[in-house]
Order: sequence, then structure tokens, then C-alpha cells
Amino acid sequence: MNADATVETQLDTQLALALKAHQAGHLEEAEDLYVAILQAQPYHAIANHNMGLLAGQVGQFRAGLPYLHKALSVNPDEGQFWLSLADGLLKAGERDEALDIIDTAIGRGLNNEQAQTLRARIAAAIAAAPTADECQHVVELYQAARYAEMETATRALIARYPTSDFAWSVLGTVLQAQGKDALDVLQTTVQLTPYDAEAHCNLANAWQARGEHAQAVQSYQQALQFNPAFAEAHSNLGGALLALGSLAEAEDAYLQAIALRPEYGMAHFNLGNTRKARGDLDGAVAAYNAALTSMPGDAEVFCNLGNALQGLERNEEAADSYRRALALEPRLVMAHSNLGAALQNLEQYTQAEESYRTALSLAPRQADLWNGLGNSLQSQQRLDAAADAYRQALAVQPDYSQAQSNLGGVLVSLGEFDAAIASYRLALKLQPDSADAHTQLGLGLQSVGELDEALALHQRAVQLAPDKLQTYTCLGHCLKQMRRFEEAQVAYRQALTLAPDVANLYNDLAIAVQDAGDYPEAIRIYQQALELDPRSSLIHCNLSVAFEDSGQSEQALAYLLRARDIAPDSSRVHFTMGNCLRSLKRYDEALASYARSLEIQDDFIGSHLNTCATYSEMGRTEDAVQACRTALAKYPEYDEVYSNMLFGLSHMHADDPAAMVADHFGFGERYETPLRAAWQPHANDRDPQRQLKIGLVSGDFCNHAVAHFITPLLEELVAMPQFSLYAYYNNSRVDNVTMRLAQLLPNWLPVTHLSQEKLAERIRADGIDILIDLSGHTARNCLMAFARKPAPIQMSWIGYPLTTGLQAMDYYLSDRHFSPPETFASHFTEKLIFLPTIAPFLPSENADGILPAPVLKNKYLTFGSFNRPNKLNRQTIARWAKVLRAIPDARMLLAAMPAPGPDSGLTAWFAEEGISADRLIFEPRANMANFLAMHHRVDMCLDTAPYGGGTTTFHGLWMGVPTLTVAGPTAPSRAGTSILRHVQLDEFIARDDEEFVSKAQYMAANPMLLGAYRFSTRHRLTQTALGQPKLIAEGLANSLRLAWQRWCEDLPPVSFDAPLDSQLPGEMAA
Repeated sequence: MNADATVETQLDTQLALALKAHQAGHLEEAEDLYVAILQAQPYHAIANHNMGLLAGQVGQFRAGLPYLHKALSVNPDEGQFWLSLADGLLKAGERDEALDIIDTAIGRGLNNEQAQTLRARIAAAIAAAPTADECQHVVELYQAARYAEMETATRALIARYPTSDFAWSVLGTVLQAQGKDALDVLQTTVQLTPYDAEAHCNLANAWQARGEHAQAVQSYQQALQFNPAFAEAHSNLGGALLALGSLAEAEDAYLQAIALRPEYGMAHFNLGNTRKARGDLDGAVAAYNAALTSMPGDAEVFCNLGNALQGLERNEEAADSYRRALALEPRLVMAHSNLGAALQNLEQYTQAEESYRTALSLAPRQADLWNGLGNSLQSQQRLDAAADAYRQALAVQPDYSQAQSNLGGVLVSLGEFDAAIASYRLALKLQPDSADAHTQLGLGLQSVGELDEALALHQRAVQLAPDKLQTYTCLGHCLKQMRRFEEAQVAYRQALTLAPDVANLYNDLAIAVQDAGDYPEAIRIYQQALELDPRSSLIHCNLSVAFEDSGQSEQALAYLLRARDIAPDSSRVHFTMGNCLRSLKRYDEALASYARSLEIQDDFIGSHLNTCATYSEMGRTEDAVQACRTALAKYPEYDEVYSNMLFGLSHMHADDPAAMVADHFGFGERYETPLRAAWQPHANDRDPQRQLKIGLVSGDFCNHAVAHFITPLLEELVAMPQFSLYAYYNNSRVDNVTMRLAQLLPNWLPVTHLSQEKLAERIRADGIDILIDLSGHTARNCLMAFARKPAPIQMSWIGYPLTTGLQAMDYYLSDRHFSPPETFASHFTEKLIFLPTIAPFLPSENADGILPAPVLKNKYLTFGSFNRPNKLNRQTIARWAKVLRAIPDARMLLAAMPAPGPDSGLTAWFAEEGISADRLIFEPRANMANFLAMHHRVDMCLDTAPYGGGTTTFHGLWMGVPTLTVAGPTAPSRAGTSILRHVQLDEFIARDDEEFVSKAQYMAANPMLLGAYRFSTRHRLTQTALGQPKLIAEGLANSLRLAWQRWCEDLPPVSFDAPLDSQLPGEMAA
């Protein structure tokens, strides 16, 4: 058998298989077999004929005609081929050509019943269709856009030819051209031509126009079943699928259209829209650019391209695309608006404003344009104008939640917190299931200290959007503000699971860990953050603070130097460096850093405050005060700086005490006066005998002298059922003393997160009857809360030796030795309550027994000072030097120095007074046991001036070391005098420098007397009120009750002695 015979046999076998599959209705299998035959033998008559029939069977009549023509051309003697072609032409709508073919077949002798029947069908179809002239007339009307006439003419055709698919199809077209409903007409067209792909496509378009996208998809798929190469149907199917949200299927449909017609611009455009909806912005950009190759004059394509570029943060390119759109269509509102958004992203805020205003001139009732304008104005810090723009947006569209939220944000910046929160609440009401709305309201409430409600909102935001990063970071910030550091860490760690490579999240986590006191772990996490962002000056600064807080100041400085290299113009970096240098006692460099910080940002209050504090630590009190005055000249609203100034003045020699008093009164005049008009009446129950709520406000509920003094009294007051104690702690520091007090006091409230206004509101809401300040003008005071008069009775006590200067403060708790009324009553805005003593002394558990005076062994007197270095001013050194010159063999020990070894500044001052360094002994700051043990080396302490020792004087007496002091003209200079008079050691109180020297000489000449005093001082302390906290607490409790009773009777505050139980009812002192 030759090769040709073998091929012929194979083709016969395939044909037999194809015919069997065809007859069984397995059309796809049959088609594959026919195609295989035609690939081997393209002019195989039967395979071509049957492919033509198969195409007709699936409604693809036109697709089958080429096969039928080829079959007939190969074998014109096969009669069935003539009949099949004529039938195919008829079904494809080619009636005239079908008639020619059947007439030719009959003429060739195929004049049988089947041929005549087919001819009759063809003739009937021709008779039922409009003539060529009639069709041409309708086409001409369409081309002239004379749609009403065309509709009339078409309806006339249908009346004459009711089954004309042409007439029905054209009627559908003209109805759509006029915006009329053509659905019924197009459905009739499909019924007349069920295998016409274009008819199905037109019907699908009608369904799409009605919003019936699912029906449209079915009709487009029908069209494609009959004509798979119908590019428009693929493209329109993509539109219907896109409308249904079936984005992947829509993209496939557009790609099919483009594969059939690569230059199909609208398909490329819609492919871009689909990809953008899927988040494939790079793919969208490519599709839009492809669309522009065939649609270069389409402004909408440029606009959508700009949107995709903007989504990719390619804002320069986006802006260019919008400008090209506007060049084509200058009144395209969307392009103006989106250009504004791109310019906003480029921080070209004035140009953004111009774009939004142009858009608004074209569409003044479009709310999103007003919102965009508000954003551009807010970025220019034109906050009032921004608020107006957001309000305009809401006037146009009251339910515009984003504008409500944005209005809230700008109102926060304007300080209109209540209005801001109201706006945020409206935004949340409009979007009750929006995580963003919950977050924004939470942030607004945080800004006014409403942390409990804020926390609930942030927790709800996490529930609504568990995969959104911002919800966890804001939750963490809120918990951190509430000092719930462990919970904050959990929130930040959850955020890191969503964004493990974001350095700022590690920074936030490290801060929470640091605030919880775990410095090594905080340092480790900060270093992780720096691995991700080694150029962050903020993280370098925070890491330095962690090192410093853990006592590693040199390492802290190293990181700050790197931060300064990264951000040499950052005010905060220089401020933080100043703090580090200050802790290292490199004061001149610290001052230079603060000065640089203020050169960059003159209103940086921290640098102003710490400049003053640094001067104070250096003993340069006058410079500290002058720095405060300089800052206040520029920023008179800085109440903290004013308090710093007063604190400095309290450490200066007062040649004119009245001037210092006037400065203190000036605090109230400047800061309290504007608030008095807003004072509200108090609704507290005026029952004179009921339990009283006593509020204590301090930043010193920690290892601080104030806490040590008041703790024994608080222990007594807590046990009294007549009082309920509230503590408002304004310090982030937590130590053993803090934890002890938090456990002792039943109502413990950290308030560092509250503004002074909100603290006052909280105190009023708590119903406090008597509010006691324990800070005065020292660090972390809350005097501006007191200035709002949140409680009916307000007192100041122990934290500061002078008046607050506030009219809102009713009383100052003191004693007659500390504040002799004949001298000091006029120095206070408050009335004076004279306790048995201002506070008790609580001796340290680390104190050991008293040893003999060292002079008895040394044969020379050793003076000492245990006061903090910022009390050691030039005038104090001059006074001490007079004593040392008068007693040439005496020496002096200076303890609590900031660093080991001689202090160069103090040594220089002594040298200027003729005292050599070999007579001076410098001891660094030590723990309490070693601090007290140093007293064994000292015979007598010399007091500082004008701010005398308090706690150190007590410790000295407990260790057998009396202090020689001068009774000064101000309360700070009388602390030593007050203590010594309580223990009846008036012989250690001098009237002036001359007597100060003579008393020192007398003790030097009588060492045995000094030794005798040494063993009596501890006993003296325990036998006076200073050593009897129950007695002081009794006086304090009775004073609180008496002050309350006067308020209940609507009587004004007056000065009085604290009545003891044996004296009640007490008389008021003048």
C-alpha cells in the first residue's frame, strides 16, 4: 500500500468517527475530527459540508457559509451541497443570494420537491422583508439623525412586514438613539433571529442600560455563543461583569476583546478601569496608555490614567495627565478636582486650592469639591477658612461623613474641642460601622482626656477592622496615655503582625516598654527600629532617653550625636541633647543645646523651662530667673515658665521681699483673672457634719520629700471615717513610694494625660469638697486647675513655702514658726491655718545610732552641708567663708554633689573668698544609708540661704548634727528657723551674718557643749509635734472640718490655729 492510500484510509476512518459523533450530537468532538481532516486535506468536500452544517446547528450561520461554499466548489454535482448552501444563506439573512443559488440548482436539474419547497421558503422570506429602497430610506434617516421620522418609517415597515427582523432591529436602534425603552422591541428581534449575535448583543445593551446586569451577561454570552469573534460583545460583557463586581471575569472579557481587536481603545480603557478596581494600578496604567494610542483625544482616559498614577503616588505624572485632560476638555470638573488632589499630595497647597476653586466655579453644589478645598486650606494652616469649606460641603450634603470628620479635625486644631467631638459624633452616626469614624472620635476624646470612652471606641474600631493597622496603633496610643503599658504593648505587637517592617511601630512599642520600666527591652526594640530606619532622628532621640533613664548617659549622648548629624535643624534633637548633657553635668554645653533648640523653634517651651532649670542647678539663680523673664516677654501665656521664675526667686536673696510677693501675686493676676468669669457655683451638699471628699493634687507622690512628710498624716486620715481621700497624681514616675501610696489611698487617679481644664472638670465631677495642692510653684504643679476653682474649698500645703498667688486658693497650711502671722500674713493670697507643725518628720529606717562629735577626736571643727547643689549660691558660699575664715582650722564637708571629686565652680567661689580647696571635702550623692552615715563626720551643718534646708535639717538633727541658720525675711529662708524653734534650739538661730559667725565661733570654742547637743537632738525631735504625726493629723482633720463648716455657713475664709480635740470649739485667730 502506497503512502497516499494510507492517508486516504486514515481520513476515511476519521470521517466515519466524525459522522458518528455528529449524528450522536457530540458536536465538539465532531468539530475536532472535521478540523483534523481539513488540516490534512483542506478541500475535503464532505468535511467542509458537514462543518458548515455543524456551524448552523449552533446558530453560527455566517461562520458556516465559507465551508458550504468550498464544499460546493469542490463537488458541484452533489445536489445536497446546493440545497445546504441555499438554506445556510437564507438563515444567515442573505435571501437574494439564497434565491440565486436555489434557482441555479434547479436550472442544473435539481428540480425535486425538496428544492421547490426550499425555493418557496426563500421567496416567502423575500416577500416578508422590506425592499432595498425601503431599507435605504431608513438608513438615510439614521445617517441624518432624523430619529423621530426614522421611528415613524420603521413602524410603518413593521406594519407592512411584521416578521421583518431588519425592521424590528432598526426600530430598537432608533428607540435607543432617542433614549426610549427598546427592550421589548429588541426581545422581538431576538425571537425573529434567535441565532443573530448582533441581535443578542443589542438586547444585552438594553438590559445593561436598565441596570439588569445579570440579564445583560446572559445575552452577551448568547451573542458570543453564535459569534465568538464578536469583539464588541466581549467588551460589553466585561462592562456587565464589572458592574456585578465579577472583576476577574470582567478583565478576561476585555482581554478577549483586545485579542480580537488590538486597537480597540474602549476595551483597553475599560480594562484599565477593571484593573484599577482590582487594585492592579500598574496594570491599569498600562491599559490606559494602550487606550490612548487609539483614543488620544479622549479626556476621560487621561483623567482615569491620572487617578491610577495618583494611587501609585506618582503624583507629578498624575498631575500632568489631568492637565492633558483639561487641555482637551477645560470644563471637565473631575479633572480639576483630581488635579487638586494630586497637587495636595505634592504639598503644592495653594495650587491645589486654585484647582478646587476652579472646579467649584463649574460645580458649586458638589460636596466633595468643598471637602477637597477644605483639605488644601487646612494644609495652609488657614483653619477658619478650612472649617468654612467643610461646613459648605455639609450644607450641600448633610450626610457627608468624611467632611464631618474633617471638620472635627480642624476644630481640634482650633482648640474648639467640644465642637470637634460633636462633629466626630455626627460622622460616626452617619457611618456607625466605620472603623475610621470610631477611630477619629476616639482621637478627639483623647485630646480632651476622655480616655475611657476613647478606649471603648478604639476597641470597637479593632472589632470592625481587625486587619487595619491604624486601629491597633490608635488603641495602643490610647492605652499608653492611660498608663496601661502592658496592654498598649499587646496592641502595638498586633500592629507589627500586620506591618512587620514599619520602624515607627517598633518605636511606639519601645516607648510603651520603656514607660513600663523595662529599659533593656526598650533599648533592644529601639535598635530594631533603627535597623529598619537608620536615618530616623526621632528613634535615635528616644533610644538615647532609654539609655539615660537606665543610667547610661554616655551611650545616650552617642546616639544623640548621630541624631544631630541626621537632623541638625531639629529643635527636639537639640532639646533632648541638652537634657542629656545636663544629666552629665556638662551645663555649659547643655545651655548651648537649649539655645540652639530655641534658635530653631523659639516657642519650644521645654527648652525655655530647662534653660531655667540648668541655670538653677548651676547655682546661677539670677540667670535662671532672667531666662524666665526673657521667655515670658515673648510668650506671656507660658504659666509653667512663670512658675519656674517664682521658684527661682524663692532661691534668691530678697532685698525687697515685697517685690517677690508682688511677683507671686502677679501669677494670679495674669493667669487666673481671665478664668474667674467662668467660675461656677458648687453644688456640694452643705451638711457641716457629713463625710468629706478630700482631694490631694501633686506631682511628688514618689520618692520625694513631700511624700515622706505627708505619708504618716495620710495614714492617719485614711483611718478616719469622716474623710474619703482622692489622690490626683501628675507624674509618670512610679516607684516604691508611689505604689505604697496608691495602695494606701482609696481613690488613686493618675492625671498626666489630662489638660488642666479637664483635670478641673474631673475634680468637680468627683464632687471634691476640699482640694489640697502639694506642689505650689514646683515642677508638675496643677495650679491652673486650681485657678478654675473646681472645689468649694482649696488649700496649698508643704510643696512650696510661698503663696500660690491665686484668689481661688482659700488657705495655706503652715505653722506659727514657719509663717509668723505678724510678718507673713500679707505675703499670701491665702488665709493661714497654723497646724501644730507644718508636717511631721519620718526618720529613715537606714539611720543608725549617734556617734560622738568628730571634733572631740579631730581637735578641729567640721562643718557640713547636705543640701541640693542648686541651693549653694554665691551669697551662701560667702556667708560660709566668713565662718571658715573666723575658724582657720575648721573644714567643711559638702555632700550630695552631682559627681565625685571637687566641684570646680564651688571651689572657685570658695577661693574667691580666701578658702583653699584643701579645707573642703566633696562627697557625691549617695544612697540613704551612706548619706546619713556621712553625718558622723560632721559636727555642725551650715544652712543655705535664702532657701534654707528642710529635710536635710531634719536628717541632721536625727543624726545628732544641729544646723546653724539665719532667720531670713521670707518663708523659704525660715525653714531652718522653724525646725530649730520646734526643738527649742534657738541658740543655733542667728539674726544676721555677724551673729552667724559668732555662734559658730562659740561652738568651736565649746566642743563639749556641741557634743552634748549631739546626743539630745533625736530626743528633742520625738518629743515635739514634729515627731507626733497623730497630733498633727488631729489638728489637720479639725482644720478641714472647721474650714468646711465655715463654707456651709457661707462665711469667708479666715486665718486660724488648728484646734486640737481638747480645744474644740476653737477660736479664730486674727
